[in-house]
Amino acid sequence: MTAHLKQKTAVFMIDGFGMDYYYASDMPVMKRMARQGFFKAGSCIFPSLTNANNISIACGCWPEDHGVTTNCYYDHATDQALFLEDESFLTAPTIFDQFNGSGMSTALLTCKSKTTKIMGQRATIAVAAEEPTELIKNKYGTPPPMYSTEINYWLFDIALDLLKSDPAMGVVYLHTTDYPMHMWPPEAKESLEFMTRIDAYIGRFHEENPEFTIMVTADHGMNYKKRCWDLAKACANRGTPVKFAVSPVADRLLKHHGGFGGVSYVYLNHESDRAGVVKTLQGLAGIETVLDGGMAADKFSLMSSRIGDLVVIPDIDTVFGDLEDESIALPPEYRSHGSLYEMEIPLLIYNRDGIYPKYRELNYNLDLTRYLLCEPAPLN
Repeated sequence: MTAHLKQKTAVFMIDGFGMDYYYASDMPVMKRMARQGFFKAGSCIFPSLTNANNISIACGCWPEDHGVTTNCYYDHATDQALFLEDESFLTAPTIFDQFNGSGMSTALLTCKSKTTKIMGQRATIAVAAEEPTELIKNKYGTPPPMYSTEINYWLFDIALDLLKSDPAMGVVYLHTTDYPMHMWPPEAKESLEFMTRIDAYIGRFHEENPEFTIMVTADHGMNYKKRCWDLAKACANRGTPVKFAVSPVADRLLKHHGGFGGVSYVYLNHESDRAGVVKTLQGLAGIETVLDGGMAADKFSLMSSRIGDLVVIPDIDTVFGDLEDESIALPPEYRSHGSLYEMEIPLLIYNRDGIYPKYRELNYNLDLTRYLLCEPAPLN
């Protein structure tokens, strides 16, 4: 991949920013940028979870190339689920790698430490609000709590300060937390206030740094959910046990979603168990599709060795996770993501020297950075 940077560029990855939040919110800055630049309702990649999408955006390629398909994976060696927070899983260069040696500085600013653990070593400056260094705390103060909207504003303040202190800064990648979206639907007062603040920060960023191209997108949307299945227990209770079932959405920030998400990777004890397990899964309320791992990898451009033997996809009301019983009814305020129903997200490019891609050329969040990194050409 050949780096192609006509202008300095900021990528704002607003975690959980589904199109319903865009439609519900009065965001004069972003909507003006949408009218004057490139904008469309696009798609995230499946599964609609943070790591797979965040890394896809940062690398400008699909999980089949960069290798990150999950927040939480089944480790065969230890026979347990582990959080994916290791740079060794990354098998493709990031936007930060592309500009190393160019004379430009690059910055990765994120709420979640898993993001810096996977690709923070690639950037000139990497800040994770979840685990800030003493240097960052001394300069910018202790960050607000992870379960807050204010932590996102703290990151934007750092971004604005970095641009004042480092004229060589050429790429800023800022990743917020989706805590507000887990807590409140688009029309809620708290959501409207949050999106208004984010919009104002983007406007201020442009005013203070007019040389920067601005790109805005998201990793997934968010929906209310009604039921959760523990698929390992459900299969065992029906005489078709499996080796393991993991919810790829799960990460360390359990207050967001309890570790439940709208997709499951299921691992078989034996290949001969496949037909029986599939029949069991298809008989559970809320499950729409059960795909063979290879078929899912091909369909969604995933790395086949890093997903389950089966990939289970639910309806809009259902999530999967680890439970004491095989299933529970979720409280009415519960919101999460991971399924095919949280895929619609915004694609925005503004201030790109007046040169924008054709509408048909950008369809997925990762297309923004493919366009940034490559000579403009039709994108498949």
